[in-house]
Amino acid sequence: MPLYELGIIVDPEVPPEDETQALDRLEKIITDAEGSVVDRDTWGRRQLAYPIRKKNYGVYHFWKFESPGTIMTDLNFELRTNDAIMRSLILNLDRELRRKRKMDAKIAARTARKAAKAEAAAAAAAESEES
Repeated sequence: MPLYELGIIVDPEVPPEDETQALDRLEKIITDAEGSVVDRDTWGRRQLAYPIRKKNYGVYHFWKFESPGTIMTDLNFELRTNDAIMRSLILNLDRELRRKRKMDAKIAARTARKAAKAEAAAAAAAESEES
């Protein structure tokens, strides 16, 4: 199963019981689809970069979870319709890690070509000095 990261900003004016209830519903959607929450990171109340729904603060939660891709419609529906959640973002980390590895390989190849060119130029300069 692919690895996903879920970022959630919860309304700070929501009572803590409603916040935990909303997060429990999200976890239930994941576990009902044979998925599992791998990691939870709660940042707590933070100032937002820009106001959302006329609020300047939000409660940040970040989860990493494994699940089949078929639950994304149910999960997105719950994230959109729940009034306690102000913003959310789901990333497919497998796709992002593949993209990063590909870019790292391109950068390594580019630096290797530059090093080879510099070495060839240094060798040519040394050869011309000997002559």
